[in-house]
Amino acid sequence: MDKEQTAIERLRLASEMSLRFYKKILVVTTSGGKDSAVCVALALRAGIPFEVLHNHTTVDAPETVRYVREDFRRLEEKGIKCTINFPFYKGRRVTMWSLIPQKLMPPTRIVRYCC
Repeated sequence: MDKEQTAIERLRLASEMSLRFYKKILVVTTSGGKDSAVCVALALRAGIPFEVLHNHTTVDAPETVRYVREDFRRLEEKGIKCTINFPFYKGRRVTMWSLIPQKLMPPTRIVRYCC
């Protein structure tokens, strides 16, 4: 079996497990990058029920933000539920840029709070 077919079979198994154990369809998360696009394409090829989730980091390139919106529009036309999560802190919507002064430092590889 080739790698694509192996991935499709694993997605089908994950979908079955999610439906059986959690009574929920599989959630495919996407960053808007190439790897995420491949995961969504594989889920489509697998023919499984799934939804797509994107966490908006507030520091993505404008091209990435546009791509996610366009891709979500295309997926929603196929009947796939797509959700964009926006960051909140203490009940208010925030950006990384508004959090830096509150946290007194930017996120680092050791301390992450933006995404």
